[in-house]
Amino acid sequence: MGADGTPTLSIDKVAEDVIVEYITDNDIPLNILSEEAGYIDNKAEKTLVIDPIDGTYNSVMGIPFYSVSMAIGTKSMVDVEAGIVQNVITGELFYAENGKGAFRDGCRLNVRKYIQKQSTLFVYMGRHSKVDCYHVTKKANRSRSMGCASLEMCMVAKGSADGYYFNADHYDKSIRVIDIAASALILREAGGEIVDLSGNRLDMPFDLKVRSNFLAYGDEAIKGVLL
Repeated sequence: MGADGTPTLSIDKVAEDVIVEYITDNDIPLNILSEEAGYIDNKAEKTLVIDPIDGTYNSVMGIPFYSVSMAIGTKSMVDVEAGIVQNVITGELFYAENGKGAFRDGCRLNVRKYIQKQSTLFVYMGRHSKVDCYHVTKKANRSRSMGCASLEMCMVAKGSADGYYFNADHYDKSIRVIDIAASALILREAGGEIVDLSGNRLDMPFDLKVRSNFLAYGDEAIKGVLL
C-alpha cells in the first residue's frame, strides 16, 4: 500500500524509486511528496510533488495514455513555481514556470475559445463518478474520459479540448494534489483556470489526505455553462 492509502503497482514503485534516487544521489535540495513514499523531509525550503505514473491503470492495460507529473512548490498548489508533465508513450513534454508561460515541446501553449457547437470536454466517468458527470457530457458536442488527469488538463492547455470535469461520489476517490499540481500550473500559464465545484479558484495543500473535485477550463465562458 502506498502512503496515499491506495494499492501500489510495480510501475508506480519503479518510477518513484528512480526519481527519489536521482534527487538523493545528486544532493538536490528538495523535499519530496509522492504517491507511494509519502512525504520525505530533506530539510529543504521547497518540495518536489510527484505522481510517478498518472494513469496507472492505463499503463497496466496497455492503453497508451499515461504520464509522469512533477511540480516544485512550497506549501500548496497556488505557490507551485514550476511544473512538468510528460506523456510516457509519445514523449510529449508539457512544462511551465510561474509567470513565464506554458509550453509543449518548446512551443507556447494557449487555451482555445469556447464554441458550444464545436466543444469537447473531458469528463471523469467511472464507478465513483457522480450522476452530474453524465449530465455534463450532454453539454458538449463531444466528450471523452481518458483516465489520466494530468494529461487531460494539458490537452485543455494546448487547446485540444475546452474543459475537464471531475466529480467523484466519495471524498477518498476525488483528486489529490500530486495528480494535478503540475498540470494546474501549466493550464493557468496557458490562460486557463481550475476551480472547485463551487466556482472558487482551487488550491490544495501538499497533503496526501486532502482531496477535491474540480473543473478545469480554458475559456471562462465554460465555467458558467457547467457549474
